[in-house]
Amino acid sequence: MICIVLPVLNEASNIVPLLERIHGAVESMRYVVCLIDDGSVDNTVGLAVDAALRLGAPLHVIQRVKRHAGSQRGTALVAGLKWALDNTDASVIIEMDGDLSHRPEELPLGVEPVMVGAYDVVIGSKYVRGAAVINRPVVRRVVSLLCNFVVRRLITDRIHDYSNGYRFYSRHAAEAIRGTKIRYGSPIYLTEALSIWLARNLRITEFPTTYIGRGEGESKLRIVDLLKAAIAVFEISLRLHVRGFDAAHVEPQAEIAAAKERSIV
Repeated sequence: MICIVLPVLNEASNIVPLLERIHGAVESMRYVVCLIDDGSVDNTVGLAVDAALRLGAPLHVIQRVKRHAGSQRGTALVAGLKWALDNTDASVIIEMDGDLSHRPEELPLGVEPVMVGAYDVVIGSKYVRGAAVINRPVVRRVVSLLCNFVVRRLITDRIHDYSNGYRFYSRHAAEAIRGTKIRYGSPIYLTEALSIWLARNLRITEFPTTYIGRGEGESKLRIVDLLKAAIAVFEISLRLHVRGFDAAHVEPQAEIAAAKERSIV
């Protein structure tokens, strides 16, 4: 079984075709989609539920109350990971964007190496031979390349793409994340998670993906965010190479109770 974790926020225009394309790509497999919504106000959840019922596609919805400014992609992904571990027998857990920037048609490419036990983690990479980036502003491409260059120097150059959230991993890899104290709820979690897997010597590989830019304007880039990310990467590098990673602590019940959940189909 596979579990696809989808963090979303106001994706009404994308969620239906996304679920349709996911279903078309993996309907021959046993699968479930775990949708983590951080307070959409455009009926993203309602449209997703309707689509799942029409397709006969298993869907679990986690609706959270957003408590912090900025993207909380990291906390959403961890919530989906924990749900998959606790409520399914999935041997492969997948993370992908809810805005169609990741192509569902590539799902089998990432699932197979983990399913057969060849790798613990597979990354859809924008920066390996054969990959393509479409409809992304030049400034965003340059910033992404520079950031990945810096992260590779600080973490390891064995991995080419630290920022793409199209990832496939085993239950063993998921348990490694659940058992570790996570410091970052923002998208920098993607680097933190990879560093945890590297620290545990898990087998990681990448495959070339086609990344499709979706409304990433230069105006969304803020120097302060880049500086915060740089500091975070230095801190993660220090833990990876020097201090080590701390074990996870028990979550407060208030945080657990903050989410509403329901399963569809």
